[in-house]
Amino acid sequence: MNRVILIVSSLIMFFSCSKNNNTGSGLPLTTSGVIPLSVGNYWQYNKISYDSTGSPIDTTTDEIDILGETGINGVIYYQQNQTSITNINSSSFFVNVDSNTLEKIDSSTTYTFFKRVSTDSTAIDSWADTVTSQCKGHNYLYGFTGTTNIDGYSCLRNVVYVNNCTGFNFEQWVYYVQYGFGFVRIEHYVLNQSGSFYLQFAEDLKNYHINH
Repeated sequence: MNRVILIVSSLIMFFSCSKNNNTGSGLPLTTSGVIPLSVGNYWQYNKISYDSTGSPIDTTTDEIDILGETGINGVIYYQQNQTSITNINSSSFFVNVDSNTLEKIDSSTTYTFFKRVSTDSTAIDSWADTVTSQCKGHNYLYGFTGTTNIDGYSCLRNVVYVNNCTGFNFEQWVYYVQYGFGFVRIEHYVLNQSGSFYLQFAEDLKNYHINH
């Protein structure tokens, strides 16, 4: 843990860069990593929130930006920001660990954020939950092999199951990624009064800019 804290402290010293106004068009190129990490890259989303009956109640926007980079022991870490996430006090970083694995560092915690798997329903990683209003439990990341077509993108899927301290699963995140391009859809599920999960919001990609 001390090593992780030291790395995160070092990563705070990053170079920032303002994003330009270019937009994505045509078929996205692919990279050797899960998503292309380059300063100035961004993905913009249309976010629709729903009530427990499935009726839309609000439409907003969200965005993931790659703001800067820094090298630690020969590894390049990319400082990122997601507009809708305001409860992380420290800087947050992505790194393509290998051609199949995207890791994230935030709040002095390193964990796998997305992974391409070869066996269906693969348990990938777990880490302590720090942002839930319930008693603190753990997040459990699973990868799936099937692809889903979303707005013309062929997407892989990972699911994060959020459990409280008793092991009760009360929240789920679903991430859809076109490998080598980026997150195409993000879904968030919570429980209704009857104890069934419902879609609280979904974010769909509407615009992007990528430097490979």
